[in-house]
Amino acid sequence: MRNTYIVDSARAPWKRGSSEGIAYACQVLLTGEDGGPEALRFRFDDCPSVYGHMHLTAQFQLLLNGAMDFPRGVKHLEGLAIHYTDHNMPYGPFAVSGGHDMLVLHPKAGGIIPMSNLDARRHINLQGRIYAALASDFPWQPLPDVPSGTFKLLMPPDFGPAAVVVQAPAHAALAMPAAEFGRYEVVLDGSVIMDGREIASPGFRYSRGEQAAEPLLTGGQGATVAFLTFDRDALAGGIGGDGLAAEAAAMMARAI
Repeated sequence: MRNTYIVDSARAPWKRGSSEGIAYACQVLLTGEDGGPEALRFRFDDCPSVYGHMHLTAQFQLLLNGAMDFPRGVKHLEGLAIHYTDHNMPYGPFAVSGGHDMLVLHPKAGGIIPMSNLDARRHINLQGRIYAALASDFPWQPLPDVPSGTFKLLMPPDFGPAAVVVQAPAHAALAMPAAEFGRYEVVLDGSVIMDGREIASPGFRYSRGEQAAEPLLTGGQGATVAFLTFDRDALAGGIGGDGLAAEAAAMMARAI
């Protein structure tokens, strides 16, 4: 796998699909076929119950628009919002509405398994973490070393995985530490220069390694960027050779 991937979402084709009777449009942004990250964009049609399921890898879901309602009043999300799970961590069913649009961001191929699969239930990660947050619930804070820049910390600093949204004016350099276990840097507004390419929303860069990636440079109108960083759980799970993994991979292939 490469250490850095850059995706211009505007260039990716859309396709219509359905899974377990749930209709959606989808972009495949990264496949994970080389052992690297897997990234998808889904726009679900309004639906009162998207079936409970899990992925075999850690994931960030970044809700760009619309709403997601999780069961029993646990959480109501509206874009912009994040939803994180460790590998093999079930969630749902959930409702979607209001022009739903989200990125599903994995550090490697993770497949999908519905919780109606009885074998899958024996593989649930009982110590797994799950977290969800609305960006509007967090205040903007001054961004060190960037005049007029601000940021929101969307996950507790001691949680493990990290989620930060940064606003910066034009031509600002946004540097982050090395991402040992992988990081997605998603443009939410404006544009960013990544390795000489200008990328607009919701394009992104994924990087992983012991060396820090080159700083992002905001475009002429400034930019808002979400930095979504995995921790060690990104090494766990994934698509291996056992029956459950093969089934998860096959279901994902049918879905996309």
